Amino acid sequence: MYDYAQVQLLGRATDNASLHGEDKITKATFTLALNIPIRRAGQTESRTIYRRIMVLGHFANYVESCQKDGGLKGRLINVLGVMDDERLRDEDDELYYEEVTRVAPGAGSIKIMDRRA
Repeated sequence: MYDYAQVQLLGRATDNASLHGEDKITKATFTLALNIPIRRAGQTESRTIYRRIMVLGHFANYVESCQKDGGLKGRLINVLGVMDDERLRDEDDELYYEEVTRVAPGAGSIKIMDRRA
């Protein structure tokens, strides 16, 4: 049996996606800004948190096509994915991990909800 930490996020892209792949795009990564309401002493405040999103497979091609259609920055995006750690290497070739929400066919979905005028 497998345990999954499934998440659903709705936020706006902070910038265009970083696309990876040679002949065909296989991975796209970007950051979502999420506004979280916080109630303190009867007043509601808003706090912004940022989550890194990694989109794989044909979902990455979808992100690329939406990005070509006016860019990704500022667009409202709904993501259903799995919490994961991405393995990366720094400039000294040291391995480190960064938290990411992984969106892949069969294990999630992505919908870019607004269109550019």
